[in-house]
Amino acid sequence: RVNHVRRQPVAALAAICVLALVLTGCGSIRTQTQQWYTPADGVNAEAGDIALRNVLVVATESGDASTVLATFANRGEEDHLVEVRVGDTTATPTGGDLTIPANGYATLGPGGTRVDVEGADTVPGTFVELEFLFESAPRTTVDALVKPAEGDYEDALIAPREQLPTP
Repeated sequence: RVNHVRRQPVAALAAICVLALVLTGCGSIRTQTQQWYTPADGVNAEAGDIALRNVLVVATESGDASTVLATFANRGEEDHLVEVRVGDTTATPTGGDLTIPANGYATLGPGGTRVDVEGADTVPGTFVELEFLFESAPRTTVDALVKPAEGDYEDALIAPREQLPTP
């Protein structure tokens, strides 16, 4: 009978230890897909029904010329991007306002509507404040990363960069 009494507390203690290990492990293992993250260089924001996605600036090494890159997804009625303030400099989309269709999307960047800025202090490796002004949606401000015009962003600026001669 004494052996039987001793085994019960030991068995109970072992069960509690196993249960504690199991419950502790449940909350500590996280995979990348369980947390919100932006898999790109740009930042995201909301302006009413308009979602701003992957907003960033591409600039020359000196920072004297830059281009704003962004995608706008509209969940509401048609709207228009009127202007973008890059730091203290104001710029407008080429060809006039950028139409963001109802329940559609529009982009700023190479091969489409552009917002090019000269004279703003946009040095690669820093952040710059961008303010987006829409016809209907509320003004929205983001701190966007300034990337150099190289690699994936090599062709983002208006003037093509000089190519170095190949040896």
